[in-house]
Amino acid sequence: LVVLKLGGSVITVKEEPLKPDEATIKRLASEVAASGVEELVVVHGGGSFGHPIADRYSIHEGFREPGQLRGLAETHLAMEELNKLVVEALIAEGVPAVPLPPLSCFTTRRGIISKAFLAPLRALLALGAVPVLYGDVVMDEELGFTILSGDQIVAHVALSLAATRVVLALDVDGVFNKDPKKHPDAVLLEVLRPEDVPSVEAGEVAAVDVTGGMARKLSEMARVASAGIPVFFTSARKPGNVLKALRGEKVRGTLLTSKC
Repeated sequence: LVVLKLGGSVITVKEEPLKPDEATIKRLASEVAASGVEELVVVHGGGSFGHPIADRYSIHEGFREPGQLRGLAETHLAMEELNKLVVEALIAEGVPAVPLPPLSCFTTRRGIISKAFLAPLRALLALGAVPVLYGDVVMDEELGFTILSGDQIVAHVALSLAATRVVLALDVDGVFNKDPKKHPDAVLLEVLRPEDVPSVEAGEVAAVDVTGGMARKLSEMARVASAGIPVFFTSARKPGNVLKALRGEKVRGTLLTSKC
């Protein structure tokens, strides 16, 4: 089993609300189709679809007043629209992709997954289908509701289903010693161990991100790597990178692993 995360900043134009990067979505769908991976779960981020609305209504902070319910509905609807574009692109390439809304199968406690109903996901995989999940608004046992990041979903699915490996498709080449968008002299860290993660200076993205940015991403993936599941970070901006990463071929990026 391979779990692939498509970053929201890759599949959307993050500076423009509700604008998908349709050319990139189509290309990535073709790379997934060509990879030959037989057992695959795809998770994608929200980018300019989920984050601006969630931020405007402070969804990640939980329920405070009834006006936020409109924000809950709009956030979920926006993510469904982006998910539809991703699923349609995969189907067009011959991938039997099936949407699986996290709102319907996860609940959290103070933002951390507390319950997960993965029976539909397991059944889809058993049939040879490709479940497609995404960062979403979910119900929270203490906060009322909150945002569940795609990264946390990736970690939970990978650990629950004992994935072989995880591939994170980003808008940068991998994990750097500092933010490469701000520092031209940033150095790519080609191999990381889980215990190295706290010391990595992970720069936050400039655009609004209610799910924690790179620091949260590394924290979630460190749990996966500590369980013996390698995690590979690479740029989805460069054609062919995701294809090679899914096939396990050598490509520029960062390998987070406990086996080094």
